[in-house]
Amino acid sequence: MTTEVLTILIIDDCAEDREIYIRYLGQQTQREFRIIESESGEEGLELCKQEQPDCALIDYQIPDLDGLEFIQALANDEEQRYIPVLMLTGQGNEGVASEALKGGASDYLVKGKLTPEGLYRAVTRAIEKASLLRTNDKQQREIERSYRELEQFAHTASHDLQAPIRRITKFLELIQMDLQESLSERSKDYLDRALKGAAHMRRLIQDLLDYSLVGGAKNSMEPVCLEHVLKEVLTQLEVMVMNTNATVEVDELPKVMGNQTFLQQLFQNLIGNAIKFGGEQPPLIKISAHREGAKWTVTVKDNGIGIPDDALESVFGIFQRVDCGSQVEGTGIGLALCKKIVELHDGRIWVESTMNEGTSFHFTLPCCLGQVDARMLETVAMAAI
Repeated sequence: MTTEVLTILIIDDCAEDREIYIRYLGQQTQREFRIIESESGEEGLELCKQEQPDCALIDYQIPDLDGLEFIQALANDEEQRYIPVLMLTGQGNEGVASEALKGGASDYLVKGKLTPEGLYRAVTRAIEKASLLRTNDKQQREIERSYRELEQFAHTASHDLQAPIRRITKFLELIQMDLQESLSERSKDYLDRALKGAAHMRRLIQDLLDYSLVGGAKNSMEPVCLEHVLKEVLTQLEVMVMNTNATVEVDELPKVMGNQTFLQQLFQNLIGNAIKFGGEQPPLIKISAHREGAKWTVTVKDNGIGIPDDALESVFGIFQRVDCGSQVEGTGIGLALCKKIVELHDGRIWVESTMNEGTSFHFTLPCCLGQVDARMLETVAMAAI
């Protein structure tokens, strides 16, 4: 089995130091190294472009271009930015080490403390890490490309699939208007069923479109005030709330890190379900939140008809509709979409329910960074008392 030869670029204006690194690497029999030397930072950058080394070793203090400037120059070059750089210095300095690592160096090595084994480990670790970063970057670009294609396909499919359904609906409505007086009760029933089927298909296509677009490359996260989200959702559900005499009680809700559009979809689905699957009494929905470490747990509780015990595990599956005695129509995508949105926020969602008494949906969302920091300071302060 042939082991790949690794190309190492050594940049140091001291010829003796370069010779030491070459000897150290030459003592390692596990891998074969091809060494390129330079005593200039500018020349080193040119060699990076020409040779594409697997790793670069550079002295922190090079007269024409110091190590930090060298790393920054590589970082600004799309083709060179994943070349790992090991920073070398004649003296151990924590400030310089910190600056080097923050600047993008893979490691910081002190010349006087260097050993052949230590140099070899640092080089191989840096190369392995760079390989992982390249792979991750490639996969991320592929995910973004796939998402763009999916988004384009979803919009095209949605338009192309809904267009004939709209035409079918219009023609059915025209037939209903033209023949209303002469249709038998059976024919009227058939037309009503056909119109309901077309409306269901339109909802299904839109729900599938919403489901497919959650989790794509454009789903940015930012601090989101859940009270503002609830206010917008309740405005959208105002007619449904009024028609059912529903009451929505909302406790004080926090800010979380999230995607506002998707969080609105999440609450709209859960509150909408709580209203649609109400019991004999007018719907009563209570929304609350409590904190557990770096997560908020949000609860949406209702007094509806409930969910059977044997269906609690399956309610979040796509196209899963639970037989709980309700005649409410749906596509079976709403709760699957809720689960996907929560998981996009690195959370989890679960349900508790008692038949004819009500259902509680619980889900977790991440705290804002400021909240996490404040909690940590509070913990430290309490420990100091």
